[in-house]
Amino acid sequence: MLSASSKSVVEFIGKYLIGRTLTSEPISTHTDAGRVETTYADQTFFSNFVQRTSGFDFDLTVITRGRRFGPDADGTLDAVRVYRYEMTERVSTGQLLGFARYISSTNTQYDPLAGSCFLIQMRVDGGALLVNERQIGYGDFPTPGGGRKPKALDCRYRYSLDDRGVVSVEFDQESYDVDAESFERQPSDDEFPTQVSRELFDQEGAPVTD
Repeated sequence: MLSASSKSVVEFIGKYLIGRTLTSEPISTHTDAGRVETTYADQTFFSNFVQRTSGFDFDLTVITRGRRFGPDADGTLDAVRVYRYEMTERVSTGQLLGFARYISSTNTQYDPLAGSCFLIQMRVDGGALLVNERQIGYGDFPTPGGGRKPKALDCRYRYSLDDRGVVSVEFDQESYDVDAESFERQPSDDEFPTQVSRELFDQEGAPVTD
């Protein structure tokens, strides 16, 4: 039996996220000491919600459209990625802890998140769903000159509702250079502005559900 705090997370996800589509405004990021600029926008869809005695699972599909510009680093970011979230309430603390696994991508180039896994924490605070993600190990992120570098991401999401019940999410991320042998992290100089996504509606004003 889940605790009251975990049930509030389940209720938020089941009521406000599953079957909904969120879309972001385009943003630009600067990495590798400003030598590489990336401009992109995301559309996110939540599905396949399954509750268990001790937790729950769901799928997150992210459609990204964008470009990367820089010395020998030009390329498309266009891809559809699917992640599976598997959350379990820990008996010792009553907290929700789990993993998000990279399932698939349509990226025509090597995907920097291929084979990735994130450690996940979730809770509801002040009516908002807070999700913290820490990439385990590292991914293969592009660098100027066409190479790849071991880096990892920490991500924070804040899902909230406005007075009309419309869902929005604020997304912040930080990147780290990673020692491939020790997994020791060092903060990078990458710059990531806050990305805001809002619930997508059709021309009749109904939420987009597929």
